[in-house]
Amino acid sequence: MSKSMECPMCGESMRIKERESIDRIPGHSQVVKRTTREWVCPGCDYFEEEVQQEPSRAAGPSPTD
Repeated sequence: MSKSMECPMCGESMRIKERESIDRIPGHSQVVKRTTREWVCPGCDYFEEEVQQEPSRAAGPSPTD
């Protein structure tokens, strides 16, 4: 995937930002960390999650054939 994308709101170039969120589970000392990659527009603060594309499979018979 490319490192820049055009903002659908203002047309400015968006960039990938990586954010880490920490969730604490009540009653436990366990902490869950999640990393999210988002496209962020510096011009209008529009954002959306990055969509990961799965690698394409080689053409061939499917497992159900």
